[in-house]
Amino acid sequence: MVMVETFREIDIKQIRPSRLNPRLEVNIERLNELATSIREVGLLEPIIVRPVNGQFEVVVGERRYRASQQAGLEKVPAIVREYTDDEVVQLNLIENVQREDLSAIEKGKVCKYLLEECPDKYPSQRAIAEKIGISPEAVSTWLRTAQVVPEEAQSYVAPSTISGEVPEGKIDYQTALKVGRSIREPEKRVEVIKKLAEKRLPVKDRSQVIERVVLEPEKSVEEVIEEVAESPCTLHFATEEKRIIVEGTKTQMSMTHVPDPKVKVGALVHAAIWEPHVAELRIMSVERKKLRYFNEEDAAREGGFTLSQFKKKWKEINGQWDDDQLVYIIRFEKVK
Repeated sequence: MVMVETFREIDIKQIRPSRLNPRLEVNIERLNELATSIREVGLLEPIIVRPVNGQFEVVVGERRYRASQQAGLEKVPAIVREYTDDEVVQLNLIENVQREDLSAIEKGKVCKYLLEECPDKYPSQRAIAEKIGISPEAVSTWLRTAQVVPEEAQSYVAPSTISGEVPEGKIDYQTALKVGRSIREPEKRVEVIKKLAEKRLPVKDRSQVIERVVLEPEKSVEEVIEEVAESPCTLHFATEEKRIIVEGTKTQMSMTHVPDPKVKVGALVHAAIWEPHVAELRIMSVERKKLRYFNEEDAAREGGFTLSQFKKKWKEINGQWDDDQLVYIIRFEKVK
């Protein structure tokens, strides 16, 4: 079947937003920026609409449509096509999965709609996955997240981006899913998600909060979060490093990943191997530098090594020594 389409300028008053748009909220700051741009140069990319009851409904480009309203445009360029409801939902999902604009909950609601309202085309999670080019496990996760996160807390769940960045006042969907699976009471689920979105704790601390809320129901969520936030973090070392840590010979560790935010100058941290707490350390400095600038002093701080010995050990752990690799250097002293 050939899809018929027309291109035309449409009175913006004749256009309405899509009732099938999965988005829970609109980013006001980005909408304002787009509206400013449209005032200056106009709407450069047409929206896609479908005819509905003598008017037009947005299919693709709802943010552009809203920004055009805000910018005061009377007419907008639009491509008019005939679409069924399930085609609209599918288009929105595909567009936003590719752009990562939707949260796992919003994607889960779209998948739920396809399964329930379009069972002939989408009889299973695998059918949805194949249609939009993602794994069945991803579809299952989206559906599960939408199911276990209460409606009142869903707006706190951030889109999942490649960078992994979570905006202020939001929480990653993995944490929200863990809350939903671990905590039985819906009201407490909402409270924990809201509080964790406000506090922006490290991943390990978020997991600890969820576990302690379950294990210590007599404590308030706020109390648990404060206790976890104030507790010392742990630096993990290899078994053979225990002696040189306890003796105070090892006063530095280097890592390729970002350290826990609690690792800062003056902080007390726990040194752990298999035992939960083999020594208490005071952080003296946290810095970054390339491996090429490591010297004999650095190697000695790592546990009494020469530079050549430390390079050999680094290769055993990390696979290679790349002179241009930036690493985090944490310097500490053992507290007597």
